[in-house]
Amino acid sequence: MPKANVGDIEIYYEEHGQGPPLIMILGLGQDTATWSFQISELSNRLRVIVFDNRDSGKSSRCLDGYTTKTMAQDTIGLMDHLRIDQTHILGTSMGGMIAQQVVLMAPERVNSLILVSTTCWGEA
Repeated sequence: MPKANVGDIEIYYEEHGQGPPLIMILGLGQDTATWSFQISELSNRLRVIVFDNRDSGKSSRCLDGYTTKTMAQDTIGLMDHLRIDQTHILGTSMGGMIAQQVVLMAPERVNSLILVSTTCWGEA
C-alpha cells in the first residue's frame, strides 16, 4: 500500500498508466475508489495519480484543524514525493477548491487546471 510521508501525515496514493502526469483531487469524505471509472480510461494516455485526502480513506487521521490550503500543501508534498515538477490537476467538489489553492501556491507546477462541480472559496 503506497503511502507518502507529507508533513505530519501519511497520504495513501495510487499511480496508474504512463505519460504526462494528472493528479486528481477528491471531495470531502471520498476515497480513491471514487475514481475507478475515470482511471481506466485516462490511464491509457496519462500517468494518473489519485490519493486519499487527510482524514479520508487510507490516509492519516488528524487531530488538529486544517484548511483547503493545508490540503493543497499536502498535494504539493505528494508531488515532491513522486518527483513531479509539473502536472495537470483535476479537482472535484472540495478537491476543486484544493486544486485552486495549489495553483495559487505553486502556479509554475501546474500545466492545466480542470475544475468539476466545485466553487471558488477561501483566501488568495
